[in-house]
Amino acid sequence: MFLFIFSIAMGYSMGSDISTDVFEDVLSNIPEPTGSNNFEVFTALVSNNVMASFIFFVSGVLVGIPPLIFIVLNGFFVGWICYVAGSELGLGFVIATLLPHGVIEIPTITLAAAMGVGLGYQIVHKLRRQGGLQQYVTESLNVFVTRMIPFLIVAGAIETMIIILYT
Repeated sequence: MFLFIFSIAMGYSMGSDISTDVFEDVLSNIPEPTGSNNFEVFTALVSNNVMASFIFFVSGVLVGIPPLIFIVLNGFFVGWICYVAGSELGLGFVIATLLPHGVIEIPTITLAAAMGVGLGYQIVHKLRRQGGLQQYVTESLNVFVTRMIPFLIVAGAIETMIIILYT
């Protein structure tokens, strides 16, 4: 969480120095709300968050380093979005639109990254002939499917409602 919060602060503080073009690929994954129906927006948001979370977890096979990098980049992006939207619409608007779904989505995605770091830790232990890898993966996938995906669906529904209200 420290890395995520620090990177939000960095993204926000560097917001005026970064062009929108830098994040064009990330933003292209989400359909334009005015040109899409509500279900398309919801589906895009949920699938994007589920895939990102799964990648955060699975990338831990590379000794746990990529999930840390992903969480920093994700936080930086959130900070940048807060700066850009806050400059145009006010920081109160940003908080009012980010907080309702962010309290669910951000901890869930952070948990995925933490599980990825844990996976890297388990792999290192497996290489040192200490067990637990299979059990860790099984338990983590169970948490991902039974807890994280439902939370991301709820967060996506809230985010979609917020988008509907403000477009």
